[in-house]
Amino acid sequence: KYRRRLRLHTHCPMELDIPNLIDLYNEHVYSGGGFLAPMAIGSLPDDKKPSACLSYRACEAVCPQNIKISEMMSDFVEKLK
Repeated sequence: KYRRRLRLHTHCPMELDIPNLIDLYNEHVYSGGGFLAPMAIGSLPDDKKPSACLSYRACEAVCPQNIKISEMMSDFVEKLK
């Protein structure tokens, strides 16, 4: 799991809270699709949800763990359907 809090949102043109979204993604995947992540995502404004990711990849360029964040956000959108 990715737990380290980074300022990746400063590299996101949509200013997504990437560390929080990654935490929610991990919770959703490792809980087998529980209700916490969908509930939390549902409370976010549309422009702050994983679906708002533009796949700009600036966050990936500075991610010390080389996480493919844009792919993760896309996968998260699919898992939430």
